[in-house]
Parts: sequence; C-alpha cells; structure tokens
Amino acid sequence: METAKRQKAPRGSERILYVSDPSSIARKLLPDPVREEDLRNWVDMVAASGVDLFGQEVFSMGWTTYWRSATYEYDQRPQHRRFLPLIEAGLEPLEILIDQAHRRGMRFVAGIRVNDNHAHQAREQGVGIAEFIDANPQLQLRDFPEGEYYELSDPLDFSFEEVREFTLGVIRELAARFDIDGIELCYRDYAYFPVGTGPERGPLMTDLVQKIRALLDEDEKKPILGARVFATIAECENLGLDVSEWIGARLIDYVSPQDTMYADFNLPYEPWAALTLEAECLLFPGLLPWTSFRARYRRNQSPISNDTARALAHTMYRAGADGISIYNHFVPTLWHPPFYPQAMNIFHQLRDPDRIARGERHYIFDPTWGGLTGFGADGKSSTGALNANQLRLARSPAGASGEYRFYLYEDIADTLGATLLFRGAGLSENDELEVALNGHPIPAAAIARTRPSDAPSPGGMIWEREEGERRIPCFPERGRYDFRPAPGPAFSTRWFALPAAITVCGQNTLSLTLGHSDPGAGGEAVVIDEVEVFVDPR
Repeated sequence: METAKRQKAPRGSERILYVSDPSSIARKLLPDPVREEDLRNWVDMVAASGVDLFGQEVFSMGWTTYWRSATYEYDQRPQHRRFLPLIEAGLEPLEILIDQAHRRGMRFVAGIRVNDNHAHQAREQGVGIAEFIDANPQLQLRDFPEGEYYELSDPLDFSFEEVREFTLGVIRELAARFDIDGIELCYRDYAYFPVGTGPERGPLMTDLVQKIRALLDEDEKKPILGARVFATIAECENLGLDVSEWIGARLIDYVSPQDTMYADFNLPYEPWAALTLEAECLLFPGLLPWTSFRARYRRNQSPISNDTARALAHTMYRAGADGISIYNHFVPTLWHPPFYPQAMNIFHQLRDPDRIARGERHYIFDPTWGGLTGFGADGKSSTGALNANQLRLARSPAGASGEYRFYLYEDIADTLGATLLFRGAGLSENDELEVALNGHPIPAAAIARTRPSDAPSPGGMIWEREEGERRIPCFPERGRYDFRPAPGPAFSTRWFALPAAITVCGQNTLSLTLGHSDPGAGGEAVVIDEVEVFVDPR
C-alpha cells in the first residue's frame, strides 16, 4: 500500500498556466475577420480568470499560427485565414497577444507542437499538410503498431538532423522576433522515433532540448523553457523523451505531465514531484475537461464539474504540484454552459490549495481510454499504455476476488465525511459482494445499492466513410462521425461511508469478492471500473 509521505508547499508564485491550442479559440471564439480589439479582449478574459502564464501554441503541423514567417509556411486551414487581414495590414496577431498579456501582468509562453496528430483534419479541410512534411517523405515515420488511429498523423522522425533543425529554427526565429517570456515544447503525438527505438535515440531529442535551452539563455531576458509530456515517466522514456535527464540537467524550468485528452485521477504524480523537487523545475500537471473516453460521450461532452476540478487539483497539490496546466478547457464549453468567460472563474479557486480544501470535492476514477480501440486493444492509448483500470470478477467458479487501487489524498477525519461508490458492467442488484478497504472489511449492513439496475450507457461507434483501406474518423461537432463508445450492459451501484480510521491519505485498495452470484444475471463476469468519492469539507 502506497501512502503520501508529505505535502510540500507549492514553489514560486505562478499557479495557473493556461494553454490555448492552435485552433479552438480561432474557430469558436474569435470572429472572422479578427480585429485587434478581439485579440485584446480575449487576453483580458484570460487575465481576469487568475491566469499567471498564458500559453498560446504558435507552431503546429509544420505551420506557423498567429504570425507569418518568411521561412516557415503559414497555417493553411480556414480558421487561420481570419487573421490574414491583420497580418496584411502589418499587425502580427502574436505581437498583440504578447503585448496585452504583458499589460495584464501575465508572462507569455509560445507553444511548439513537436509533431502534431491532426494531419487528417487538415486533409478533410482540403488544404493538405505542410510543404516541408509533404515534400520530405523520407523524413517521416511510417512504421506504426496496429491501430487505425496511428494512420491519422504524419509525424516527422527526429532521428534526422534536418527535422531537429527544422524545429530549432522556428524557435530561433520566435525568440529573435517576439518578446516572448518562454517556450513550451508540446509532446502529444504518437511517436518521435521509429517504434522500439525511443530509448536508444532519446539522446538525440535531449540534444535538441539542450540546444533550445542554450538558445534561450543567449537572450538577456532568459525566457523559460517548459515541456508538456505524457502522463508517466515510463511512457516518455519509451518514446525517446528522457524527461528525467531534462529535469536533472536543469534544461527545463517546468514540466506538465498529462494524458493527451483526459483528466486521470490515478496518475502517479509523486514520482514527478520527487524528480522536480531537487531541481529548479516546477511541476504543473495537466487538468483536462473530461475524465475518460466513456464519460465524455455518456455526458454529451459536458466538462467535469467544479467539484471534480477541485478534487483533481487537490490531488495534484497534495502529491507535490506547484501549479496546474489548464489544457483543452475551451473545447467543451462550445456546447455546455457556463460559457466563456464565466467558465474560467474556477481558475481563481484552482490557484489556491487552501481554497480548494474548503470546497466540496468529487473524485472520479474510471477507465480513461476504456471502450476505445483505435490504438489496438481496448483501452490502449497512443503511447502503448493500457489506460483502462478495472476489477474483474468471474461468475464461475464461485468466490472470485479482485482489487482496485486509487489515489485519495484526503484526511477523512478532517472533513464532515466522505462516501465511496463503485459500479460495474453486469453487476446485478442481487449479486452479493464482500467488500474491504485497505484490508478492513466493510459490514454488509453499511453498504447501500441501487434497485433496479441502472440504465445502460448510450453509444455506438460508426465510421462514416472509407478511403480504400483507410478509415477516416470525423468529429461530432462537425456532424461527420459518431465518436461515442458502444453501449454497455446494465449495472448496479453500491456505496458506503468512508471510515476515517481505515482510509489512507495516498493510495487505497478496494477489495471485492463475489460471494453469491445472481443466477439470473447474464455475462461471464462482473467488471468494476468506476469508483467515485464525494468529500464534504468541514
């Protein structure tokens, strides 16, 4: 059983890093054409929400966004044409964003996508891909594991010096032309080196990071360098991202470990905290708008509640974070209120660990990528990690047992109380379970249940079209692809009050034994893969 060793005070004074991706704001918030005042008003929204570091991604898929270069191709997608009147009038949108961020007391971080997996969207929009990538097929990665989603990207192979120089060159130009306060390297694509060669070729990526660090250090302003990376140290290393070395050698000033799409409550933040504690590197884990592939579409893309955001931020701070990186926040608010700017007000709470502790908290542990097979096996993410935590109880033979581990950085004795619930596919209200928490039995009389079984989840995955042997996914907001998980079987929910005496501040273990299997229930097994905890502050 893993327990929290200690809680350190967050370092520094900057708590909230807001990352704006290349296109979401352009597509859904800014008008067409964009005026200077529109950009300044957008930055004002960010500043008023309590953000310290404003990150705008300005290079992706080999294209520049929000600025035009004589060396690098400007983004050809329709949403970025709305900036062309400003640019042609001699005003770089990037300069306006930086200037307004500084006026409002925020540092500006320019985001660089180190590879980007949205090539299929650009093709669907009829603009193809960046000329550098298209004209150099010999520099592209082609060999991927099984899984159709890998075919959606056209990533470059960073084994080649030309590719590394291509990325270094754009940062060199940004640093020379614009008054940036930092660079964020965004690693969220499927690969950077040929499959299986990441660990041996990692030094090549480290060499690039070293050169970027040296480049920034030449500036008397000393811009910071951050890295948005995959959720675990092992995933990073397997892909050739030796983030431990980057931190230990003090090449980066902050690191933002996170899943590429979902806010996972079971991510191990403590190893990251241990790495960064002794180095001058801050830890800003990522807070994203959904907890899982399943929850995203079961709730019609509705973002996590403020209670859940507080719970995730509480986990991060208690595990050793110095602040929080907000990513993809804008996307679900396209459809669900409260809309911008009110939806950003929660940032004021998330920047203050004490204020978070005074609010209600709702923890959600569910199968992050469960139900998605685009990267091969069910629940597999693009890194190859299986992110679908579950406890499986076979109905035969009798007496099947299993364990479900989850992180809960709470001192239950210091709260008004907490309730834990779990639910599982195929679990009937007539199934009898023996339940224990951290090795301590929970009396059957203390466990409540729903009757009758809850309704199954909606869904159904439908590919809209095929191009030869290649299936092209489309996205629900554009009406071209139903991206929901398949419907699941009915389930029953059980819950009990968490006893303070046996609940660990750190990793907890829920143990279940199927003592009596409902003879009328279908299926070969009960799969428990959703655990939630509700905490009421004192």
